[in-house]
Amino acid sequence: MKGDKVYLRILEKTDIHLTQKWINDSVISEIMGYLPVLSFENQLEWYDSIKNDKTRYVFAICRIDNDKHIGNVGLGNIDYINRHCMFNIFIATNDNRSGGMGSESTRLILNFAFERLNLNKVFLQTSERFLQANKMYLKLGFQIDGVLREHYYSNRSYENKLVYSILKREFYG
Repeated sequence: MKGDKVYLRILEKTDIHLTQKWINDSVISEIMGYLPVLSFENQLEWYDSIKNDKTRYVFAICRIDNDKHIGNVGLGNIDYINRHCMFNIFIATNDNRSGGMGSESTRLILNFAFERLNLNKVFLQTSERFLQANKMYLKLGFQIDGVLREHYYSNRSYENKLVYSILKREFYG
């Protein structure tokens, strides 16, 4: 899957050293909702669990200009009967979080979800404090479905999670 700025490729076992480093970064672990204590073995076990799982797809986000792997984007909890799934994304460094790379990665994976997997809805959860991400989701056509009040504990306090979704007809409409 290729855009103007980024392309998506299947996450490979050789990417695990880098993803393990990222997930142990406090900023990325906070975005993804993990505790930053995952060992390389933990990451290998996770990789082995997803590589043949047809209810999850994880792609490396790579820059077109230098082929650098800058983050991951994925679809999980794929329900082929009700035709929906959960979306997640992270871009590892601030210098790659601007310039439309997250938006383009999201559009590419949504196209994959709706065209290739024939899903009807993609949904996600994110924290209210991630203002840049929330703006991006709204700009791309996601709708706020609701608020999960005090759903996530972080930095000694509870925070709300926003639930967004986008339907196939809205994405292509």
